[in-house]
Amino acid sequence: MSKKDTEFRYDALNGDWVIISPKRAERFKAKGDPTHVGECPFCNIESQEKPILVYSHGIKKDVKDLKDWTTVVIPNKYPMFDLSTKEKEKKNGPYRKVKAEGFHEIIIFKDHNKDYPQLSLNEIEEIIDCWEERIYEFKKCDFVKAALVFHNKGDKAGATQIHPHSQILGIPLIDKEFRTSLENSEKFYEANAECLQCLINRMEKKDKKRIVFQNDDFVCYVPFAPKFAFEVVITPKKHSPRFENIMQKEKKSLAEALKKITSKFHTGLNNPDYNFYLRTSPFDKDYPHFHWYIVLIPRINIWGGFELGAGMEVSTILPEEAAEFLRKQK
Repeated sequence: MSKKDTEFRYDALNGDWVIISPKRAERFKAKGDPTHVGECPFCNIESQEKPILVYSHGIKKDVKDLKDWTTVVIPNKYPMFDLSTKEKEKKNGPYRKVKAEGFHEIIIFKDHNKDYPQLSLNEIEEIIDCWEERIYEFKKCDFVKAALVFHNKGDKAGATQIHPHSQILGIPLIDKEFRTSLENSEKFYEANAECLQCLINRMEKKDKKRIVFQNDDFVCYVPFAPKFAFEVVITPKKHSPRFENIMQKEKKSLAEALKKITSKFHTGLNNPDYNFYLRTSPFDKDYPHFHWYIVLIPRINIWGGFELGAGMEVSTILPEEAAEFLRKQK
């Protein structure tokens, strides 16, 4: 492995893998000037990596045709994973490391000044189309075990480019936190012959105190035990282990839910930096007990020594009060 290779290193004390990626540091040097659209690298899409997907107003186009593009998927110039030649895992006592092979792509929105609250439902639906198509492609690769979609808005959320964009990864392993979630869902399913998320959805809809928004296909709620203040979960009302099986009608409903929640953050929380991420079933086998979801987190709290040391988050508002506040926002 060269000094520039991205690799996984295993933490034998907690059983988790860490990504060591020297390439990622280079992205800070390439950060575009947020006040000058003409200097933004994503506005100058021709200067970026060759597109993987190109959409124009809802229509998929040839990847060589960037005329009138509205959404583009490109490889990340500074990836956490890469597609170079496989190398075997290396071990030395409790120390283990292996090259991090996988996909790391960027989904770029056309307008430099429009994030999810300002996008139209059709524009968001086009982005969801990109998620679906790329996840299907990742599944074809034996070395990819899971997919992750995430969106960072603002410095506090880790965004290094002001131009709105999401990211999608094909990951060669299942991280510890997600494994725990999958295992807990499976245990509940085996003991109760019911999906845990389906039960939570039913209880939240009945109680209504933590519901923020719902439509025909999705329910959006503040979790009973949130890790972050004003955290919101979006999840299908019907049981669905895999995001990539989403129907066209559900894409429209999901676009509405994403726009509603991010707009409520924008209006009610004074346009905060925020993250969201999508969790869907891994590719290694079927997960009938799992139910996919999206978590949205406004970055209004800063972690301190307790949160980092104890591994226990402190939310500063009751989830019922957070939900009531967000419900009132446009």
